[in-house]
Amino acid sequence: MELLEQILKCSNAEEVDNLITKAINSANENSTKVGQLGFLEHGKSNSLFRGFIPLNTRIKYMSLAIETYSMETTDYFYDFAHFIRKYNINNKAALIYNLEFFINSYFGYPGKIKRDVIFQDIAWQNTKTDEEFWAALENNKIGDLKGTGAAECTERGALAQQILSLFGVETYYCMGCVDLGDRQEFHCFNVVKRKNDYALLDYSITVPYYNQDGTVIAFYPFVGTMSNEDFETFVNRGVLKTFDNYEFVNNNEKRLLNNQRSYIVGVSEILREDLKTIKK
Repeated sequence: MELLEQILKCSNAEEVDNLITKAINSANENSTKVGQLGFLEHGKSNSLFRGFIPLNTRIKYMSLAIETYSMETTDYFYDFAHFIRKYNINNKAALIYNLEFFINSYFGYPGKIKRDVIFQDIAWQNTKTDEEFWAALENNKIGDLKGTGAAECTERGALAQQILSLFGVETYYCMGCVDLGDRQEFHCFNVVKRKNDYALLDYSITVPYYNQDGTVIAFYPFVGTMSNEDFETFVNRGVLKTFDNYEFVNNNEKRLLNNQRSYIVGVSEILREDLKTIKK
C-alpha cells in the first residue's frame, strides 16, 4: 500500500505521525549521500539530484551568497500528511497541484525580509564572537524560514523535492536558469517522472487560475511536458527546453498565452543566441 493511501486510512493523528516518522527514516537511510547541492565555489556546481535529499545535506543559495542551509528540518512532512487528510487528497496528481498551496502555507507569502538576514540574525542571537558567528551559520536549516515569507525558489523546490520523493514520485531537484522573455534569473525547479513521459514542475513562477470576473482564485505549479528523449538531453547535456505559458480560467480551462519560458540545468545564464534558435 502506498504512503498516500496509508495516511488516508489512519484512524488518528498519532498514527499518521508514526507512519511519517518511519517513512522519513527509511527515505533518509536509502537516499544517495551528498554533502552539498547548488552552485558552489570556484565555478563548480552540483545542480541536479534525484530522489530524497539526505537530511544532513546542505544547499547553497541560488544567489551565490556564501551561506548554506541544511535539510534536517522534518516538520513539514508531518504538516503535509495532516494537510492530505484535511483536504482528502487521494491521488498523486492532486498531491502535485495542491503542494503549491501547502508550500505557500508553510513558508508564508513573499515579504520584505530576506533569507540571509533571517539566517544571520539567528546566528547573532546565539554567538558572541565573529568565529562563533561564522560557525553558527553552519547550523542554519530550511525550517528557519517557516512562516517568514523569505523562501525563494531554492527552498521551495527543495521542499517539493522532499515531499514528492517521500510519496514515491521519481523527482529531480534542478538548479539552473529560467528565461521569461523580459528577464532571466537563477532558478530552481523540479522534474518528475510520469507514466509515459516527464514533466517540469515550477513551484515558484506559478500559473494563475482566474474566476469569471477576472479575479485570481488560486495558483498552480507550472507544468511543462517533456518526452523521454527531451528529459535525457535536458538533464544529461544541459539542453535548453522551452514551454508555452498558459493560465487557467473558469472551470479549469487551460488557455495558452502568446509567450514562452525557457529552462536550463547547471548553468546560470541562457545565451541569447540559444534562445534565437527556438521556433516560436
